[in-house]
Amino acid sequence: MFALNQAIQTISPTTRMNRVGRIGLECAINELHLVQLETASSGGIRVRARASVSYQGDRSEVLQSPRQLRALIGKALSKGCFKRRKVVTAMPGGETRIMPVNYNVKPGQGDASVILKLMGERLEGDVSEYVIDYLPIRTESQADDRSALVAIARRKAVLEYLEVLRKSGLEVDCLEIGPVAIRRLVAAMAPQGKRDNVLVINFGSVASFLTLISGNRLLLDQAIQFGEDMLLEKIMEALDMPEPSVRKLIEMHSLDPRDGDKEHALDAVDIDVAATLQEILKPLFLELIDEINRALIYMASQTHGESVDRIYLLGSVARWHGADKLLNELLVLPVETIPNPLKTFLRPGVPEAIHELDAAPEIAVATGLALRGLRASDD
Repeated sequence: MFALNQAIQTISPTTRMNRVGRIGLECAINELHLVQLETASSGGIRVRARASVSYQGDRSEVLQSPRQLRALIGKALSKGCFKRRKVVTAMPGGETRIMPVNYNVKPGQGDASVILKLMGERLEGDVSEYVIDYLPIRTESQADDRSALVAIARRKAVLEYLEVLRKSGLEVDCLEIGPVAIRRLVAAMAPQGKRDNVLVINFGSVASFLTLISGNRLLLDQAIQFGEDMLLEKIMEALDMPEPSVRKLIEMHSLDPRDGDKEHALDAVDIDVAATLQEILKPLFLELIDEINRALIYMASQTHGESVDRIYLLGSVARWHGADKLLNELLVLPVETIPNPLKTFLRPGVPEAIHELDAAPEIAVATGLALRGLRASDD
């Protein structure tokens, strides 16, 4: 299991099947997301409750105020039939670094001690100032050369986050990182018995993350300098428009001139706008393609030459109409917004609003967190 559990004293190393799962909680950049799943009598997993509420102010301010956070959590819990206040959560974005490392284990050495020594050489300050955990990626048959993903967070930041959640009335059962939750969700949504290689692109405002998943294995989570802000600035500069107008333009139009069908055909204005937006943004998307291609090379190096079967988009730019089609054209690979995870776990009788299609990019991480402990193969 790959989790920052050294900061929590109550985690059991064994996984048990729960009737009602713990609440998956993500403090995203603009909203607080909560998802709770449960196991049905048939053994399947279904949605029990979900809620998303916007911060009244900056996220950092809310996370420093137990009073504000308690009120926000109370508002979210009142929106659904949540049971208990036990949560699985992830450190807010930007608080955790993840890096792949290659290392050599000599006879008598353990992986943990070798990785801890490596991190002590690479990190600023004393290693005791950090919470460090790792996930093995590859262990060669000779048991000498190994690879792992190492997660690093400032111990002070971890303890402060746990404390503000505790003061807000929540009981944190497990603290994870977003990529692990995404890996769990992708595995749960795959057809039974099917092992896919998937690249997930999680778009942020300033930076984005490329997450490589092979079956149930997390291979890579890498930050890249590509975000929604730079795309907006490029359009603002090219069209001499203020940001609110550009956001409205993106909301109303596609990036793909062919993004239409028989029922919703694009008119001449839509086509012209889409062509203009694509011309403006294509150079930036080509830079993204370079980063993706480097990730695909890494995938091949870790899987004996395999490539990805599909690419999932989530985060801010995943909501831009036609972004998936533009990337699909540039990569010649299947690209789509990540399927709505709540529709994967439909529960009869739950109001349709809980399964709204546009929830997918936002609640993917929270759903992956909520899945922890509900599938025997997850942890």
